[in-house]
Amino acid sequence: MLRVEDLFVTLNQELILEGISFELHKGKILGLIGPNGAGKTTLLRAINGSIDIDKGKIIFKKQDLTTLKDHERARFIASVPQNRVIPAGFQVRQIILMGRTPYLNWFGRTSKTDEQIAEQAMRRTDTLQLADLLADELSGGEQQRVILARAFAQNTPLLLLDEPTTHLDIRFQMEFLELLLEHITEEKKSVIIAMHDLNQAMRFCDEVLLLSQGKIYASGKPETVLTEKKLSTVYQYPIKIQRSTGNVPIFIYPKF
Repeated sequence: MLRVEDLFVTLNQELILEGISFELHKGKILGLIGPNGAGKTTLLRAINGSIDIDKGKIIFKKQDLTTLKDHERARFIASVPQNRVIPAGFQVRQIILMGRTPYLNWFGRTSKTDEQIAEQAMRRTDTLQLADLLADELSGGEQQRVILARAFAQNTPLLLLDEPTTHLDIRFQMEFLELLLEHITEEKKSVIIAMHDLNQAMRFCDEVLLLSQGKIYASGKPETVLTEKKLSTVYQYPIKIQRSTGNVPIFIYPKF
């Protein structure tokens, strides 16, 4: 279980996150939603250790992650960043094997086990047929699956994703999220995903945090957080929700 307690983060002398506290249980997907500048990316970066925190605790499996060195933390957390970063000249297989870096021996060599884990990640993300191609020459959807496979190959109990479907068309968005859901269901991983698409948050997330100006405005099950009143207040624009006969939100859209 991940537990974040009273987290504060300041960047460039500006308070970005204030008093963030939540828990994430094994095998669950937590969605981070909120307008631009709400603090979603900063929260992910604080958890993965790429920025310093001012105050608070980040506990995972009783381990304080803020006390770990980078290579130690990389065995707990894998990240899929907002912008695809694909080094030029590397084959897909090589990119995915980079996910095994936290486990390499003193000579920096991959083992048979590393190669087997990478191959399993490629099979799971349908990238095995791309293994010998240059990753930087693939389509955007294929590259995003490669990055996800690299995160899977890292084989961590916690996965952080920062708006991973933003630049993908509808087909690749859904394929990506379905691959993710299948993986965490089978492997019992815990996932935090920052999202702009509220409908995807409703469909794929077990719980959501609605952030506003660096604070948690609301948290809980999607159907309790994603309400017209809360969303309209936070996004400062009227939001309409179409509901099914069971009063479950099924489509969220701006009110014209």
